Amino acid sequence: MAYAFKGIFSKAAKIDRVALPSGHVFREVAEPFEGSGIQTPDMDRSFDACSKYLKELGALSSDWLFFDYQTWAGQVDYVFAFGSRSGVMFGPIEAEGNTAEEAFFQALEAFGLEAGEGTHFPPFERGFWNET
Repeated sequence: MAYAFKGIFSKAAKIDRVALPSGHVFREVAEPFEGSGIQTPDMDRSFDACSKYLKELGALSSDWLFFDYQTWAGQVDYVFAFGSRSGVMFGPIEAEGNTAEEAFFQALEAFGLEAGEGTHFPPFERGFWNET
């Protein structure tokens, strides 16, 4: 069975969870960065949509990363990512197949993680979002 995630990671210290739309799932993230993750299954994959969403949550000024991710057997099969770090947009970063894992790490490094910090990435472990 495939595992997929579509959502936003933010280094914001505080997020206005009251503004979260129905169906979006919020989780605090402690490693490999301090902040939060929000599963956004219906999010439009655009910089403008993510910026507007994060502004409504009060988190636009912090580093953030939009991630659309899929895996079938442990290895990364597909990645689409973009975001903002220190107010500068990066991406989009997109890859599938043999180059997807490299793109996965490239996106996390663009977000500000050190090389290799994404090797153990709890938000992509089964059960983190309480999925069945």
